[in-house]
Amino acid sequence: MTLGQRIYEHRKKLGISQEMLGERLGVSRQAVSKWETDAASPDMENLLALAREFDISVAELTATPEPPQATEPETQPEQSESQPSLSKRHLRWPLIAAALAVVFGTLLRLGIWHHNAAKEPTSDLTTPEIEQTPSLSDHPTPDSEASESHESPLPSPAPKTEFALLWYGTNGEEEFLELGEQETFFPFGTTLELTAPAERMDTDFGSMTAHRADCGAIDIGYYHIAEEPEQENIWCLSTMVSGVRTPRGVHPGSTKAQVLDAYGDDLVYCMKEEGGYTLVSHDYYYALQTPETFGASLQFFMQDGIVAGIRVEHMAELGSEAFAPNLLTRFPLKDGEPDYSQRQEPEQEVLSDTRKVYIAWNQLVTNNNLSAEEQYAYRRDVFGLLPYMDWNELRTMGTAEHPDDVLFALMAWLAGQKTYSDSEILFIQMGCTAKGIDGAYAEAYGSILSNTLFYNPAAFVKALATEGIDETAKWHAMLSASFDTVWDQNRCAQVIDTLESALSAGTFTEIQADWCRLLLLYLNTPENEMGTLPHSPEEQ
Repeated sequence: MTLGQRIYEHRKKLGISQEMLGERLGVSRQAVSKWETDAASPDMENLLALAREFDISVAELTATPEPPQATEPETQPEQSESQPSLSKRHLRWPLIAAALAVVFGTLLRLGIWHHNAAKEPTSDLTTPEIEQTPSLSDHPTPDSEASESHESPLPSPAPKTEFALLWYGTNGEEEFLELGEQETFFPFGTTLELTAPAERMDTDFGSMTAHRADCGAIDIGYYHIAEEPEQENIWCLSTMVSGVRTPRGVHPGSTKAQVLDAYGDDLVYCMKEEGGYTLVSHDYYYALQTPETFGASLQFFMQDGIVAGIRVEHMAELGSEAFAPNLLTRFPLKDGEPDYSQRQEPEQEVLSDTRKVYIAWNQLVTNNNLSAEEQYAYRRDVFGLLPYMDWNELRTMGTAEHPDDVLFALMAWLAGQKTYSDSEILFIQMGCTAKGIDGAYAEAYGSILSNTLFYNPAAFVKALATEGIDETAKWHAMLSASFDTVWDQNRCAQVIDTLESALSAGTFTEIQADWCRLLLLYLNTPENEMGTLPHSPEEQ
């Protein structure tokens, strides 16, 4: 049992609400809710306060054995110097317990703690010995009796389709949400609460907005339609918490055997694809779609033979073909294993440098589960290929209605980086004369150059002095950066001060110092006169 479950149980024994407990402790009801769902852990002060309210010890609350100690009266007389300090002796174990509770709670929420369930899979749908998240499951997951029929007890009313998620709410009652139109508005009659501010996005339809609600254990994507009759429609549900299950009882932490026992060969085996949506780190995933429910899908992301996350999603225009076997990356199952008998080898597409930049940039923007090595490799592709890409080709990768959006989005991303390596600054300078950089595009690219100059003036100068680089690119980089920089007088003054100090300190080589003086000349010249200045140190 987790710390959150114990807080929930003791509060219920007192017969008080989360709000009442919060008032007694001087915290919000939301804070109590987060403790009970293990979305957050109380600090030491609140642990002590909770123990007092529940009339138990902190060790009992955190399920940590207390070391034997002499019984002491509740009110202690003033301690002598020979007596151990209460704050050191009595609080050491609760502090350790609190830390352990946080660690175990995190492991549980991530679905990592599964008692080696993958090593000895069971043949039914009974849950492996996983400690459930409180308030989502202060109750067991499918019992063995229900598992024998590949079903688990469903609430009444029950979901009408396979495409739903179920859990136990903070009131102890079982709740569920299902794809499609909802009878009420968020949180749709459940006890779910936001754990972060909801995200709101406009759509191409003026009366409809898209929303993402992070409720800790469950993430909800839904549309709000403002026209009469006003309504909300859920298009996506996802979870990585073991206390949330599908109508057939599969939950994060279930084994591969349990997934197959519940859904069998109706599933499609899907290989992990580059550039695809990633809910959680995984090796592969299973997908379920039925002809009866057009476009709806159920996805099980598998890591080391265990369900790491579940996503229920309406695939919109892709319909029931979204996860149809293509014999390249998606395969039908035969007796629980992928049927590769008709596997086809994908054609090797020759990618242009522009396409490589586009793919790498999309991975950095959309994939939240990249390793440090993958992030480094994708950044290297984006920056390293800037000098060789064709920005006109990039326009063709945007929407037909607004082709420039993708181009300016990439430029905004490049300009918005918080850090740049020395090599990235060099590639940005080289890229200022890439094919298609002119007009409004050149003006937008100038903000990228000025941002690198603001970030590291010395590295910008050293990049200008690099041998073997086209002199025209160097001049355009210096001119564009200076022109954009002088519009921000405060930061421009900081750059000038930094470069002058570097010159005085002898930071630069002779050629670097020449480029530094030329750059300072540009920064101290009005923008309408910069065109008359020398293009290189040799022309000075």
